[in-house]
Amino acid sequence: MIFIRNRRFGLLWTSTLLSNLGNWLMIVAVPVYVYTMTGSTLSSGFAFVAQTLPAIVFAPLAGVVADRWDRRTVMVGADLLRMVIVLALLVVDDPGMLWLLYTAMFFESAIGHFFQPAARAVVPAIVGRGGDLEAANAWNTVAGGIVRLAGAPLGGALYALVGFDGLVLIDSATYLLSAVLIFGMGRLRVADNGRQPDTSSWLAAFWEQVREGLAFLFRHSVLRATLIVSSLFLSANAALNVLLVPYVLDVLGGDAGDVGVLMAALGGGFLASAYVGNVLSRSGLLRLSFTGCLAAITLCFAGLFLIHHFVAALVFIALAGLPGGALLMLVQVQVQRQTPDRQLGRVGSAFSAAEMAATVVGASAGSIAGQQLPLTTTVWLVIGVLAASAVLAAALLPTRPGPAAAKPEATAEPAMAKTGDNG
Repeated sequence: MIFIRNRRFGLLWTSTLLSNLGNWLMIVAVPVYVYTMTGSTLSSGFAFVAQTLPAIVFAPLAGVVADRWDRRTVMVGADLLRMVIVLALLVVDDPGMLWLLYTAMFFESAIGHFFQPAARAVVPAIVGRGGDLEAANAWNTVAGGIVRLAGAPLGGALYALVGFDGLVLIDSATYLLSAVLIFGMGRLRVADNGRQPDTSSWLAAFWEQVREGLAFLFRHSVLRATLIVSSLFLSANAALNVLLVPYVLDVLGGDAGDVGVLMAALGGGFLASAYVGNVLSRSGLLRLSFTGCLAAITLCFAGLFLIHHFVAALVFIALAGLPGGALLMLVQVQVQRQTPDRQLGRVGSAFSAAEMAATVVGASAGSIAGQQLPLTTTVWLVIGVLAASAVLAAALLPTRPGPAAAKPEATAEPAMAKTGDNG
């Protein structure tokens, strides 16, 4: 297994698993804590906004930082800052302190969006752009599946057992452990072989770096098409996630526990998607893989919402996790394989920002349409968007992805010289 034979990837994989698990524990704890304190769904909704907005606002800066600074330093610094920020939640004990909770969550999420492009960009530098890249992303998908499957139920159980303050301490500890593990990777510097911006203004230099990354992205036909298709898929996916709760409660006659069971089933499908994504990515059949995944997702969601039975919903949502997780892995592999190392942070951040914006737009559109139109009509409209994403994948993506970008130019500190890629 790659995370065993490649020491640095094993440390990176374990650290991201721990910190992401800590985040998912709080996904349950924060809205429950706020709602218990205030009795207001609007107040709980602000927590979602506080966690979502930074992805769009800070992505350009995060991408530049990941491409210009030592990526290990960026990740360790981000973990330590988040460890401290999360602890501020311990003093929020009445509605008058909610401003501090929202502020802390905003900055925790903002700093996390500096961690993510650095972590994703460093993967090709430590595993290469050959077959190990698919294996690394497959294991990252496994980690995502573990977090999705166990994070929310574990968060609910721990909330009942140790309370909100206990969960805050656990979340903070996961960031500390993550920082220690990443520090153990050893320093990994990326050679700067790009054109330096000819300007004396730091702001102008920053925008020059952003424009350079975006220019590469939009000139690259595979990455440009991948971004369009994945954004359309994520907007439809977000809309259907919004519609899932009223569908379970009003159509299936279920309750909040049934929603949790369905989300756990989706996590199980996502966990199993690592194998599917690995096989599809290694096949080299880019257009067929993307189109097939999107067509399968469309059929699964149609079965989920149009066959009004809880068992059917459980089966279809679990099945949807297989092509859904595989599709996200295909996107990540293409970004890492097609982008030169010196631009990988900026291109990865552009994808993250566009995908988060698509998620917000989809969730908002689903909420509005669900209020104004019958549920079945809204579902059909969203499924139509999913089908359109499959058509676009067939029309825009090439049959095969083409050659990979040049091998990353990276050097390790002398202390890490003996580990190698297979150490």
